[in-house]
Amino acid sequence: MERLLVLADDFTGALDTGVQFATYGARTEIITDVGIDLSQYSLADVLVIDTETRHVSEKEAYETVYRLTRKAVEAGITCLYKKTDSGLRGNLSGEVRAVLDASGEDFLAFLPAFPKMNRIVAGGVSYVDGTPIEQSVFGRDPFEPVTCSRIRDFFKGYEGLVKEYARPEELVIREGEKQIAVFDSATDEDLHAAADYLYGKGRLKVLAGCAGFASAMVKYLQISRAEKKPERLKKPLLIVCGSINDISKKQVDHAKKKGVEGITLTLEALLEKDYLHTQAGRKLVEDVAGICSRQGACILDTSSDREEVNRYLTRELIPLEEARVYIADRISEILKIVLDTGLVSTIMVIGGDTLIHFVRKMKCRQISLLYELEKGVVYSSMSSKDKTLKVISKSGGFGKEDLLVRLIGMTGEAEESF
Repeated sequence: MERLLVLADDFTGALDTGVQFATYGARTEIITDVGIDLSQYSLADVLVIDTETRHVSEKEAYETVYRLTRKAVEAGITCLYKKTDSGLRGNLSGEVRAVLDASGEDFLAFLPAFPKMNRIVAGGVSYVDGTPIEQSVFGRDPFEPVTCSRIRDFFKGYEGLVKEYARPEELVIREGEKQIAVFDSATDEDLHAAADYLYGKGRLKVLAGCAGFASAMVKYLQISRAEKKPERLKKPLLIVCGSINDISKKQVDHAKKKGVEGITLTLEALLEKDYLHTQAGRKLVEDVAGICSRQGACILDTSSDREEVNRYLTRELIPLEEARVYIADRISEILKIVLDTGLVSTIMVIGGDTLIHFVRKMKCRQISLLYELEKGVVYSSMSSKDKTLKVISKSGGFGKEDLLVRLIGMTGEAEESF
């Protein structure tokens, strides 16, 4: 039997890729501790580690991923997968290079496309909804804008390392010469064709890509399988959106227009130190729990007025990066307090930063991936010391506009088969 290590730079990425293997039936463990002792997880077919390196320096990201990859190789793990963001955010070059360098191999196949999410690679260039990615919503991200669209341009200073291939049959490998091979992929069939070709050549060992390629390669791994039975989502559904991605904002706006009640957190609620101990803070918690109980669903989101946000941060002398971390922590703190009131709810968390803060705030010790509700939308069971939560998660940049409305429509009073 083979074993696989997946390294993701944020928590939603770890989940949406890990669930590809869990859905297939593999024993899949999600780990948030980069100091992991791999020998403690000898029964898992797939280990998915959230390295939380999306927002650190490239040097730190490289060293973290290199160290974990070496641990895996020394533990006899035979397949390595560097999960990259489908929006090409984060320390793309450093982390992909770290896996290749630490693996002891000369070849890494990189397929960053996710066709089912309208994210493709053609001519070595990444497109989102037909637009070069640097001109898409990812190029307008206030925290980490993507500044180029050609994959090899992310590897500046390493000319010759990245080779581009329109079709897998064009692949040329020279022994002793390091190579990161980027394959064009416009459809799921392209991803499956690349996986099939690489498997035939014995090169499905050191890989990089997002959840799209993970779902294509899973059938080629010699891992165990077990059937999983879906369960119905239970009301109420508390949706917490910590992402400021335009895609998620449109999903929230659409749901509210369809009559879903919610509360938009003010900047004071998000950034004032003692806000949750004030009368307004206590009322906020009561209102969220009340809407959930009465209506069966509630949306908790943040302001989408970026100019207002920037003015507030400038006035209060709060650095943008510090605000990003503090906001994610505050949202997760609000969510924990709401749950501590006794509300029993299915939770949906949008945005990787918010999700990892929530997991830490709840002191979740075990995360079991159940299945995908749809592409990029993961349903999990998370257990802490005193409770087990059913949690839906997704990246801020995933999903159609009516996603939240459809998920609310999937909820019911009793757990029963679909």
